[in-house]
Amino acid sequence: MKHFTRVEPTTRLTTGLRYKWHVIVKKFKTEDGLEHEFTTIGKEGARAGAVIAITPDNQVVIAYQFRAGPERWMYDLPGGGFNEDETPQSAALRELREETGYVPGAIEYLGESCRDAYNNAVWHYFLATNCVLAEERELDEEEQKQGVEVRLISVAQLLAYAKADKMTDPHAVLMAYDTLKALQEETPHAQSN
Repeated sequence: MKHFTRVEPTTRLTTGLRYKWHVIVKKFKTEDGLEHEFTTIGKEGARAGAVIAITPDNQVVIAYQFRAGPERWMYDLPGGGFNEDETPQSAALRELREETGYVPGAIEYLGESCRDAYNNAVWHYFLATNCVLAEERELDEEEQKQGVEVRLISVAQLLAYAKADKMTDPHAVLMAYDTLKALQEETPHAQSN
């Protein structure tokens, strides 16, 4: 197994109009003298996260929105980037409230994920239970224009969407799989689409 040591210079570029994307070109050297270059996205040290939000009747609160990368509508767990002064849990709760209007009765940390091999952000995932609609959504103007919808789906649908590449956060679903399967078994009429 090769040992990779990061070397400078690192190239940092920022692009985009609404969302500023950071493109970081990192260079590494291995003990055999070879240099390796990797292009990554996201600000180094960035944090983000999402919440699997479950209502008292075991429905999953989900955002349905257009995603430009795959160029299709996908199911997303409520979530997004964290502010520097926020803890992962407070940021996840803020994102859940802003995007859906739901607030949980309880929240549990599931874990973190690098999401993909070329993304610098660390994603933190949570499972929130007894979520109730408590207030209006606080979407920004662009989110409103894009027509982001909040939907309630069954746990079975969530599991099926994660398996069928119909959602963007399958990592979280895998982290909560045992709990979700137990909830699915408790819910009568659980169906998969």
